[in-house]
Amino acid sequence: MGHVGHGKSTLIGRLFHDLGALPPGKIEAIQAMCERRGMPFEWAFLLDALQAERDQRITIETAQIWLRDRDRDIIFIDAPGHKEFLRNMVTGAAGADAALLVIDAGAGVEEQSRRHGYLLHFLGLRQVAVAVTKTDLAGYDKTRFAEVASVITSHLANIGLDISAIVPVSARQGENVVAQAKTMGWYRGPTLIEAIRGFKPLPSLRDLPLRLAIQDVYNFDQRRILVGRVEAGSFNVGDRLLFSPANSEARVVSIETWPHPRPDAAPPLTEAAAGQSVGITLDRPLFIERGALASHPERAPLETEVFRARLFWLGREPLAAGARLDMKILAARAHVTLEAIERVIDPGELDPLTGNAVPRHAE
Repeated sequence: MGHVGHGKSTLIGRLFHDLGALPPGKIEAIQAMCERRGMPFEWAFLLDALQAERDQRITIETAQIWLRDRDRDIIFIDAPGHKEFLRNMVTGAAGADAALLVIDAGAGVEEQSRRHGYLLHFLGLRQVAVAVTKTDLAGYDKTRFAEVASVITSHLANIGLDISAIVPVSARQGENVVAQAKTMGWYRGPTLIEAIRGFKPLPSLRDLPLRLAIQDVYNFDQRRILVGRVEAGSFNVGDRLLFSPANSEARVVSIETWPHPRPDAAPPLTEAAAGQSVGITLDRPLFIERGALASHPERAPLETEVFRARLFWLGREPLAAGARLDMKILAARAHVTLEAIERVIDPGELDPLTGNAVPRHAE
C-alpha cells in the first residue's frame, strides 16, 4: 500500500522476477507489449492487467498474487494508491495479516502515505514494514533515506504502530529487493524479502469462539438444512448451538457438504471449522432465517441495540447525526440510525476536525 505512483506494482513485479516465481514466457510477453507501445520495460505490467491500468499507469483494482516461498505460502494483495480508489485499498487491507507501506524516496511521505498508515491501525494491522523505493532516482542518498524514514516512523508512532523494518530499494535495478544492494553500502538492514519473511501468520480463527453465519435454509431430501460459513471457531456433531437473535437452541445432528461423498469415499464430516461453508441439520425444528448467527451457548455474542463504533466514511456526502444506514453483519442486514458523532479525525494530519458531520475519507 502507499501513495499513487510510488511504485507498489513495480516493486512486487520485480520481487517475483528475482525470486524466479514468474510463469514461463511472462517476461517476454510484457517485453513485447512494451515494445509495441514504444516504451521501456515496465515491471508494473506484470500485475496491472486491466487496459486502463496500463494506459494510465495506476492500479485500480486490488490484485492477489500467490507466492510459494521456501516452506510457506504468501499472498500479496496489491492495493491501489489513488485517493478515488481508497475503497478498494480498504477491501485489500481488511484481508491481510501484515502490511508493506511503499514510499517514493524522492516524493517522500505524501497524503495517501499518511492516510494508508492511519488505516493500517484502524483495520487492526500491527505488522508493518516500509519500502523506500526509487532510491536510484534519489542518487542512493543516505541522508534522503534517513529523512523519509524519520518522517514515516514518527507518523506511525503517533498512531500507535511500530515498524519492523525500513528498507531502501530500487525495484527497477533490483537492489535490496532480493539481493543486497552494492550501491548502498551505508545500509546494513534486511532486504525486502527478508523483511517480508519476518512477518508472522496471525493466530488461527479456529481458536476463537464459534461464529456460524447462516446464509440460507434448504429443504432437501425431506430434511431442513441450515447452510452457512464458519467465520470463527469450530463445532462438532452433537454440540448444542445457540441461534441469535432468536435465542433458540438445538443440537447438531449432522454436518452436510456438497457434493455428497460416494458410499465408498471418506466418512461424513463430524467437525467443521473456520473457513468452511457447510450445512447442518438439527435435532428439532427451529424457525431460523438468513442472517442468524450460531454460537456455543457458553460463548455467545453480545446483543445490543446501542453501541459505539469507529467508522471510516467513504460516502460522497458528509455523514451527519440522524442519518439512517444499512449495516451488514455477516449475512444479516440491519437498519441503524446514527445518534451522535463524538469526534472527527483527519487521518492524514491526525488533527481533529470541527463541525458535526464526517466528511469523506475521515474517521
